[in-house]
Amino acid sequence: MSTLAKELKVKISADANGLKGALNNISKEISKVSKDFEGLKKVGEGISSVGKKLTVGLSLPIAGIGAVSGKTAMDFEAGMNKVSAISGATGKDLEKLENLAKEMGRTTKFTSLESAEALSYMGMAGWKTQDMLNGLPGILSLASAGGTDLALTSDIVTDGLTAMGLTAKDTDKFVDIMASTVSNANTSIELMGETLAYVGPVAGSLGIEMDDLSVAIGLMGNAGLKGSQAGTSLRAGLTNLVKPTKEMKNAMEKYGVELVKNADGSVDLMGTMQNLRNVLGELDQTTQAQALATIFGKEAMSGWASIVNASESDFNKLTEAIANSEGSAKSMADTMM
Repeated sequence: MSTLAKELKVKISADANGLKGALNNISKEISKVSKDFEGLKKVGEGISSVGKKLTVGLSLPIAGIGAVSGKTAMDFEAGMNKVSAISGATGKDLEKLENLAKEMGRTTKFTSLESAEALSYMGMAGWKTQDMLNGLPGILSLASAGGTDLALTSDIVTDGLTAMGLTAKDTDKFVDIMASTVSNANTSIELMGETLAYVGPVAGSLGIEMDDLSVAIGLMGNAGLKGSQAGTSLRAGLTNLVKPTKEMKNAMEKYGVELVKNADGSVDLMGTMQNLRNVLGELDQTTQAQALATIFGKEAMSGWASIVNASESDFNKLTEAIANSEGSAKSMADTMM
C-alpha cells in the first residue's frame, strides 16, 4: 500500500443541507488515491449513492409529518368552527375557547381536537362561553379518572346535569361525585350515564340530590345491576313510592315504609333508603321479598333489595366517600395521567 494511501485522512463536515455534497467529495478524494485501488473507488461510489438515497429518505418522512400536522390543524379549526356555530361564540369568546382547547392539548393526555369535540357537547347543552371555560377542566378530569372518551364524558355530564335540574355551575361537584362513585363501587362513567338517562329526569323533578342518588346507583352496581337496569329499577321504585297504588300503600303502612321528605317538599332519598334498611332489613327473606315485590314491583324489587341488604360497612363506606368527594376527579386524573 502506498504512503499516500496510508496517510490519507478523511474529514467529514456536513450539515443537513450539505450532506450530499460532502459525501460526493469523499468519493472523489478516495478515487484520487490510486487507480489501482478499484475496491476503494467502488466504496467511494457507494457512499455517494448512499448520500442520494439518504437525501430522498429524509425528505419523505419530513413531508409526511408536515401533511399530518396540516390535517390536524385543519381538523381543529373545523372543530372550533362547529363549537362557534352551536354555541354562538365568536371573536374574543371563541379565541378564549380555542386557547383553552390548545392548553388542554399541551398539558393533558387529550388532544386539542378532542377538547374541541367536548366543547361542542357543552354548546349543545346551551352552555355559554364562561360555562365552557369553567366546565371543561372538570369534565376532562372525569374522563381521565374513568378512562373514558372525552367527548362522550362531556355528553354524559351535560345530559346528567340537565336531567337532574342542575346547571353548568354544578359541574365540579357533579364530576367529583361521579368519580368517587366509580372508584368506590362496581360501575363506570358510561354505565352511570346510562342509569342517569333513565332515572335522572324523575330524580330531578323530585329534588333528589346527586350524591344520594349516586349512593343508590353504586349499591345497585355492587349487586350487579348497572346501566339501564339500575335506572329502570330506580325510576319505577321512586314512582311507586311517590304515587303508590292502594295495595302498595297498604304494604307501606304495614311494614312502616315511608317516602321521607325535606322541609321544602323535595324527596330525601338518603332518609328513605335508611328507612327501608331499618324496617325491611330485619324481616326474614320470604317476608322481605313479598314486601319489596308489592311496593316496588317484580321488575324493580331486585334493585331496591340491593339497597336494603347491603352490609352496613359497604353502605357507610360508599356514603362517606361520596359525601367527601370534593376534588376526587382531579386527584384521580392526576394519578391516571
